[in-house]
Amino acid sequence: MQELKNVFIDSLGCEKNTIDSEHIMSILKDEKYNIITEPNDADIIIINTCAFVEDAKKESIEAILEHSLCKKYGKCKRLIVSGCMAERYKEDFLQLVPEVDAIVGIHNLKSILTAIKENGAYLDKYQENYVEYSGRVSMIENPYSYIRISDGCHSKCSFCAIPLIRGNYRSRTIESIVAEAKTHAENGIKEINLIAQETTYYGKDIYKEFAIVNLLKQLSEIDGIEWIRVLYQNPSVLNKKILDGYFEINKVMPYFDIPMQHVNGDILKDMNRLGDYTLYMDLINDIRSYSDDIAIRSSFIVGFPGETTDEFDDLLCFVDEAKIDRVGIFVYSKEEGTASLRINKESATKSECFDRREKLMDVALDVSIKRLNRFIDKDIDVLVQSTDTDEIIGRSKYDAPDIDGLVYIDNKNGKNIKAGDIITVNITNNNEHDLFGKIN
Repeated sequence: MQELKNVFIDSLGCEKNTIDSEHIMSILKDEKYNIITEPNDADIIIINTCAFVEDAKKESIEAILEHSLCKKYGKCKRLIVSGCMAERYKEDFLQLVPEVDAIVGIHNLKSILTAIKENGAYLDKYQENYVEYSGRVSMIENPYSYIRISDGCHSKCSFCAIPLIRGNYRSRTIESIVAEAKTHAENGIKEINLIAQETTYYGKDIYKEFAIVNLLKQLSEIDGIEWIRVLYQNPSVLNKKILDGYFEINKVMPYFDIPMQHVNGDILKDMNRLGDYTLYMDLINDIRSYSDDIAIRSSFIVGFPGETTDEFDDLLCFVDEAKIDRVGIFVYSKEEGTASLRINKESATKSECFDRREKLMDVALDVSIKRLNRFIDKDIDVLVQSTDTDEIIGRSKYDAPDIDGLVYIDNKNGKNIKAGDIITVNITNNNEHDLFGKIN
């Protein structure tokens, strides 16, 4: 049989999945496989799937079927599926999707080497501790990188399948995270973004206390790392000690990504989450009492079982009153095995759910425009991501990569600026997402 050496990896889903894909690439490169960028030229195609919500599962299936054509008509000899979908439907995945030769779960990525050689399911047992891998190969060259600080989740939100797929919360050690960050700094990375299912809970399992501030202090001492951003902060854990730490460590960005999911107390109770409109408003006011020079991002779910028009109106009022800078909105998705399926309450129709999402997004975009207006005629720091002859594209400390806005900078004067530089930009105007400016 011809030796199979050229591998294409299609990474779907969130940045946590991207990290798994980068570990897989490193594992393969160590074994002398060639990572290529065109599926039509691949001997082996690996699809690292997502199964978080229904739309993600549909995207994963569509990708599998699309790449199966390379196997049917092209060079591809092995079609392998890894990631959350393989893990979640491991019992009968190969029967359900016969186009696939092998599947690899999430608990031992090195099983990909066996899957390349043999058909079948390679799903290792759940690991009680965080599984470390020695290397990552970046899928895209950027001046920023993501660092995963834990896997799994301790919360049991009634709508979420993540604990069913990835297990309980498992923190990495501070030493391993700092070591990875130092490697990124040596490779020219200026910004690191800490990710987990919940970053604020970091360390509670292995250190018996919330250790995110201790981690941030050590990361801030790394030469070369200029910006540190903390994503996915649980509002019920985000206490004064953590807030004090964020504002005392100058490399930590004034950016608060706080998925609230809803603000009505009854809905949140059915979601198995703590909080309500007043508590969340108090939290935002507490954060802004430290400084108004911040950005707040949140995500919300519309159409949760039992959500009435009045309870939806609570969301509309909250986003406007709290002046949430960035908002992500999801329509409730029924997920197998989750507790929300047992809620016996009348629910909005699919059409009503999408109408609610549009209404909430209209309010959120109006707030975003007003919040961005505050930067006009002001100088802000921008991390440059790309440059061309006439324009520089960067990102402010108020915007997370890949999900928030950009800063477009006039460079008709041809200043010598490169990706990774942090420059001062005078903001001239904005739209609902992005800022536009010039270099003085």
